[in-house]
Amino acid sequence: MTPLTIKLGGVAGAHADGLRVLTERAEPGWVIVHGGGAEVADWSTRLGLSPRIADGLRVTDAPTLEVVLAVLRGLVNARLVASFNRGGSRAIGLSGADASLLQLEPADAALGFVGHVSGVDLPLLDQLTAAGLLPIVAPVGADADGQLRNINADEAAGAIAAARGGRLLLLTDVAAVERDGAAVQRLDSEAARRMLADGSASGGMRPKLRAAIVAAEAGCEVQIVDGRNAAAVTAALRGELIGTQVTDTAGAQLAAGG
Repeated sequence: MTPLTIKLGGVAGAHADGLRVLTERAEPGWVIVHGGGAEVADWSTRLGLSPRIADGLRVTDAPTLEVVLAVLRGLVNARLVASFNRGGSRAIGLSGADASLLQLEPADAALGFVGHVSGVDLPLLDQLTAAGLLPIVAPVGADADGQLRNINADEAAGAIAAARGGRLLLLTDVAAVERDGAAVQRLDSEAARRMLADGSASGGMRPKLRAAIVAAEAGCEVQIVDGRNAAAVTAALRGELIGTQVTDTAGAQLAAGG
């Protein structure tokens, strides 16, 4: 069975129809990585904190880190575990810190307590999925010094997919990647890099494209799909081309004999 890693964005996960498709169709071999940035921002505001984003990443000072841990590892993760279990799965919630699932390196100090994924404990995920469990991963982890850090959920999903192989679905709140106002059906990794370099990819699309590049260049099939749309999610799970497919430029050139 082809491994499937799904990144469920916070906005996408809040839409019952799209989430219902996942909970009803979940299969052995899936790994879910979830976001929850909107909920983190909401709780931060309630607590008098001012959310800040830089290059699509959440600036995470010490008070914000506490909110991130409570909301992502607590509220969001537990709700998703309950939803998938209600749908018939044997879902288990964990974070990148659990059993050192994700190894981290500190990001730019200007981002605060943010980490970049430097390694994935693939045998751990394999053991969980082989036991019939559905891992649902919250994007927080610890660095080599034990410092807890926030991780961009797209980056976490891309790293996990690259380690596992198979397919990566990035479920988000747009129908497809757009370039010059038009939806892009297929995008190779070099074109995605150009969008990052020239600024035509902005906001939350930047970490999505970076994650897609990592996974595609590791040999994964990658799609960016509207997770709010149940029909789009269903089509993507069936393997249909919907949203934006991101491919490895080198692989495409090799296949074409270039």
